[in-house]
Amino acid sequence: MKKEKRGIYNVTFNEKNSTPINAELEAIENAIIDYVIHYVKGFHNPYRDRGLGANHIKLHLEENSEGQITIEELLNLGNSIREYLKAFKEPFIDEKEAKIYEWENDKGIRFRAITDKIGEKHLKNITEDYQRGGTQLPLSPSDEQIITFYSDRNLKDQMEFKNPKVIEYYQNQNLISNDLLSKLEANQQVINQSPRVDEIFKNQDSIKDSNSQDFKDSALEQNKRKLK
Repeated sequence: MKKEKRGIYNVTFNEKNSTPINAELEAIENAIIDYVIHYVKGFHNPYRDRGLGANHIKLHLEENSEGQITIEELLNLGNSIREYLKAFKEPFIDEKEAKIYEWENDKGIRFRAITDKIGEKHLKNITEDYQRGGTQLPLSPSDEQIITFYSDRNLKDQMEFKNPKVIEYYQNQNLISNDLLSKLEANQQVINQSPRVDEIFKNQDSIKDSNSQDFKDSALEQNKRKLK
């Protein structure tokens, strides 16, 4: 885990070209499939606001940027993908055949990571980018790579999940949370309507005082009768 985080950090901020993220999927008959996704240096085209990999993703680390993420969230990307796969078994495949991983944290912030194979559409850009420092690409165009990773922070609307399974999962989670909240509110109303402990003791003391006074009055009346 530490090695993976260090690799992500070095690709993002230092000279490392790529680092693997191992999803470690458990398949049928308990066979382990090493599903590897590569986090690469990539590129960002500021004129078209397009790109992939670290050079594109790290723009979301800027404060108040659209889709802002924290450095901790970026370094934990591998673990987030593994947790997603543990819950949903497989990524959602969109119409462009990219793989989409999306989730929501305990504060209601939603995230999306997209992976894809480079293909011809990105190969030219990446080749030119890497040829500035060398003639060899770090990965094959057939390798699965992280294209982008962002949240719904500073966006006009909340991120809408694309995966129907993810939508259903969080709808059920919200129903459970709302049901629990309703029960807690109902219990609180019962508590608020119930007599407070200090009021109960106060009432008991009043009853005792009243009974004691009645006893004294009765005894006094009996003594008056005897004197007569």
